[in-house]
Amino acid sequence: MTYPILGSYEMHVHASPDVTPRLETDLEITERWSAAHIGGGVLKCHYAPTAARAALMQTLHPELKIIGGIVLNRAVGGLNPEAVERCAQMGGRYVWFPTMDALSYQKYVHRNDPHADLSATIYLLDRWGGLLPEAKAILRTAASHQMLVGTGHISAQEGMALVHYAAEEKLTCTIILTHADNPADLYTIDEQREAVQLGAMVEHCYFTTYYNRTSIELITEQIRAVGCDKVILSTDFGQPKSPGSVEGLAEYQQLLASQGFSNEELHLMFCDTPARLLSFRIKQGK
Repeated sequence: MTYPILGSYEMHVHASPDVTPRLETDLEITERWSAAHIGGGVLKCHYAPTAARAALMQTLHPELKIIGGIVLNRAVGGLNPEAVERCAQMGGRYVWFPTMDALSYQKYVHRNDPHADLSATIYLLDRWGGLLPEAKAILRTAASHQMLVGTGHISAQEGMALVHYAAEEKLTCTIILTHADNPADLYTIDEQREAVQLGAMVEHCYFTTYYNRTSIELITEQIRAVGCDKVILSTDFGQPKSPGSVEGLAEYQQLLASQGFSNEELHLMFCDTPARLLSFRIKQGK
C-alpha cells in the first residue's frame, strides 16, 4: 500500500497564523493535502476560531473537505455557549473543550511545581462532580448544529461527564475523546470502552508516539479494545520540530500497519469514519 492512504483525513492539525510558531500555513497545508490526495482535514488553533480560515481554504480547494471550529480557552471566554453558536453560524463544525487553560492540563504541566498558580484555569465540574450549567449549554448548542465535540485537554473525569450527559439527553453531537492516550489527559481502556458504548469516539494522535509519550504498542492495545470502527487517527502536528501533516499521516499509517492493522482497518480509521463524521461523501481515488 502507498502511504498516506488516498482519501485520508487529517482530523487534528495546527497551522499558522497562530500565537505560537507553526511549521506550515493554512495555505501550505491545504496545498499539500491536495497534492497528496488527502480527503481534507480540520484546522485547529488553541486561541482563535478557525471557521473563517477553513472557509477561505475551502474556496481555494473545492476538491477537499476543510473544516474549522473553536477551542474554549480563556481567549474566547472559556465555557462560552455564545462563542460556540457564532462559530457554528460561520460554518464551524468542531468545538473543543479547554486545552491549554484546562485545570487538568496545567496540573500536568506544573506537576513538579507545588507553587504553580492555577487560579485562572477552567474546570467543568461543580463541587458535587456534576457538569456546570455552561458545559451543558455548550453541548446543547453543539448538538443543535450537529457539531463534533472534542474533549480537549480536560481530565478523563470531566470528559466522561460530558459523554454521560450527552447520552442521557440523547444529544445529536458526536463527542470525541481528544488524544485519549496522552498522559496529560489519559483515559483508561475501561473508560474508552464505556465512552464508545455511550456513543462517543476515540481519537489517537501520532504526536504522543512521535515524541515518545505513548508507545505504538499501547495505541494498538487501546484501539483493539474499543474496535477500529470507534476510532479516528490524526497527527496533532504543526509544531516546528514535527514532520508535516502529510508526512505524519504516512508515518503513522506505516507504524500501525507494522502492528498488524489491515489495509481495510487503516482505511476505516483514516478515511471512512472521518468522512462520515464530517458528513462528506467519500472521494474515489484519482
